[in-house]
Amino acid sequence: MMLRPRAVPGCGLTLCLSVLLLAGSAAHARADREAANKLQQREASEAERSSFDAYYRALALSEAHGARPVAPLFAPAFDITRRSKQPWQVIARVDSAPRHSAVDLCRQIRSSFIYDASARTGTRWQPAAQPPTWHVWLARPNTICSAAPHTVLMAPALPPEDVVALLRQHAELLQRARLLLAGNSQCIRQRALPFTLAAIEPAAAADGATRMFALLFDSDRATRVRVAVRKHRGEYAAWNVSCD
Repeated sequence: MMLRPRAVPGCGLTLCLSVLLLAGSAAHARADREAANKLQQREASEAERSSFDAYYRALALSEAHGARPVAPLFAPAFDITRRSKQPWQVIARVDSAPRHSAVDLCRQIRSSFIYDASARTGTRWQPAAQPPTWHVWLARPNTICSAAPHTVLMAPALPPEDVVALLRQHAELLQRARLLLAGNSQCIRQRALPFTLAAIEPAAAADGATRMFALLFDSDRATRVRVAVRKHRGEYAAWNVSCD
C-alpha cells in the first residue's frame, strides 16, 4: 500500500514539501554554524614539546647572564585550541618557582609563550602578548613557600598587605556579599552557590573610599561574581556585587 503525505489544512502538497525542505536546510545550516563555532582542543605534539623545551632552555641561558640557569620546577602546560578549520593556536605556560612576595604571601609568576608553525626553525616561539601573571596564596609561618593546590590571580600593582588581608577575610566578605546577591535581581539565583576566590583586582574609588578592590569568585556552575570591597580605616567591607 502506498502512503500519501498527510494533507495540512491551508497548505498545498508542493508548498508543504517546500516548507519542510527549507526547515531541514535551516536546521542543517544551524548545526554547521554551531560545529564551526565549537572550540576544539588537543594535546601538544612531541615536536611542539621538544621545540618549546629547546626554546626555553636558550631563553633561560640568555637571562642567566653567565650564571647557572634555574630550571622551572614544573613541566610547561599547553593550551591548544581552534575553531572549525582555522589554524591551531598553541600556547605554552610556565610557572616560576614559588617564593615569598611579602612576609605572609607566597607567589608564582606565570609566563605565556605562543607558537607560530609557519616561522622558520628557531624563531617559532615568542612571548605571548599577555604579560606575565601573578598567582598568590597565604604563606605558612616559618615555612619556605612551596607549590599550592589553589592560587589566586593578583594584580601586581596591589599592595601586598591588602592582598594578605583580603585572602584572610575573603570567606567573611563572601558571606556579606551573599546578602547583596539576594538583593540584586541579576544575581539572586547565585546567592547560595559554592564559590572559590579566583582573583583580586583594583577597583575604581567610590562612595568616598580612598581605595576599592574587586574580589572575583567562580561558582561550580561556571558563573562569576564580582564583589567590590571598600577599605575604610583599615577595615574591609563588601560594598556591591555584579554577576556574569
